[in-house]
Amino acid sequence: MTMPDKKSEQGERPDAAASRKQDANAMIAQKLRGYYDSIIQEGTPPAFLDLLERLDKAERDEKG
Repeated sequence: MTMPDKKSEQGERPDAAASRKQDANAMIAQKLRGYYDSIIQEGTPPAFLDLLERLDKAERDEKG
């Protein structure tokens, strides 16, 4: 008498469900990496750099 394979709640074998989860995680990681890379390539907006410079100057003026 053989024991049937354990089934997950969706009716899949546990190893098949784990494989689908790994594939989904890999796809999410790839998308996030792509978004991150595109943001890095854009660089810092000039208005933000100007704001940082003004804040730095104000901090130096306050200390000295």
